[in-house]
Amino acid sequence: MSEALKKINYTSFWHKLIGDPEEFEMDNRAFNFVCIITFALLLFYQICNFIFGFYLMSVVNIGLIAILTCLYFLSRFKKEYKRSVVFYAFCSYTALMLNYKYDAGLQGPTLFAFFVSFLLLIAISPRTYYWLWITLHLGVALCLMYNEYYNPAWVVPNIYGDKLSKYLDIYLTYFSAIIIIYVITNFLRMNLEIGKKLADLRAKEIAVQNEKIIRQKFELEKINDEKNKLFSIISHDLRTPVDSLMGYLGVLSQYDINDKERLELEADLFNQTKYASHLLQNLLYWSKTQMHGVKVNRVPFNVKNIIYVSSEFKTSIAAKKNIKLTYDVAPDLIVTADKEMMQIVIRNLVNNAIKFTRPEGEITIKAFGGDNGEAIIAIKDTGIGMTPEKQKEMFSLRSKSTYGTQNEKGVGLGLLLCKDFMEHQGGRIWFESEEGKGSEFFLALPISNN
Repeated sequence: MSEALKKINYTSFWHKLIGDPEEFEMDNRAFNFVCIITFALLLFYQICNFIFGFYLMSVVNIGLIAILTCLYFLSRFKKEYKRSVVFYAFCSYTALMLNYKYDAGLQGPTLFAFFVSFLLLIAISPRTYYWLWITLHLGVALCLMYNEYYNPAWVVPNIYGDKLSKYLDIYLTYFSAIIIIYVITNFLRMNLEIGKKLADLRAKEIAVQNEKIIRQKFELEKINDEKNKLFSIISHDLRTPVDSLMGYLGVLSQYDINDKERLELEADLFNQTKYASHLLQNLLYWSKTQMHGVKVNRVPFNVKNIIYVSSEFKTSIAAKKNIKLTYDVAPDLIVTADKEMMQIVIRNLVNNAIKFTRPEGEITIKAFGGDNGEAIIAIKDTGIGMTPEKQKEMFSLRSKSTYGTQNEKGVGLGLLLCKDFMEHQGGRIWFESEEGKGSEFFLALPISNN
């Protein structure tokens, strides 16, 4: 903090004297400050008047002190600031005219006092009063000098006892002018510095608030986008078993089928219905994480079991495209992760592999122990692969909807969910892909010590 800022960082004493910056405007506080400074100077002049024997000016000075005290009270405690400024100006002009008449006119120090008075009024008044003070100061001073020029006897020529008293009076007035100019200028500069500091702080606060609003807006848009895409996934994946059920009922109502065909249809329908049930369970789980935050339940489990449970519902879908599903999974590979999250991740990756693999293709699911105490799950397909541009958008909301090799509809949110779920478990996900030759996705999880 700068020295000026330390000075203007008012103590409770200054708050009580000139007013709290949060309660009083700067012009009002400046007026209160000027009243205090003027009061101190008048007391000083009062002492000088007694020393030099200016008893008439002493009486005038006492009256000015009383009037100044009243104006300060009105401004500081009654908050009659503008009215106090007008009375202050009226008293100043009255005192200056009397001082000009009884203190040697142009030969005395009154013109110094005129200059200081103008500076004070400019410093403490609203801007709308400026032209009034300029006009009055120029006009009153001109009238006084004009009157003295044509009527010299109007001015008391010499109230000083000796030459030294005259020069002391002029010098003290000059000294007072210098002090007042310094004090007022310093006060205004310090307040200006404080104003700049406060403006900078407010600008920073506004910038932080704007940044926070923009970030919240982005988060809301992201959440809304995720919600829309998730419901698109759900509507697509649920439509398949519902369509199968409707088709089965349609076949029953329109055709006679033998027992073998019925069993095949029922088996397929059972798998589809079972898949829909698991999908709804996953939906409820995801909704819970969105409402209450992601809660990861890490437990040791066998990778082989979770892979078969997660991919068995896709077997019938792969069979329709004559896609071969092969497994190369270590039978005793144990990891520590969230089982429900891993089911969602593996199911999404297998579903994507089936969608983008041509008929008669092959999907291989491997699981093995890797380096650094990690288990690696790899899902490789012989599908259409991805372009470099498409690869850059993986795991982001910029990923656009794509269609599979048989126009299967996709929405691009599944991989984003996979990435989020893997990171929440302390795992990793990445991929390798070549356009026209297929893709391979990798999952890395810590191997369990149990």
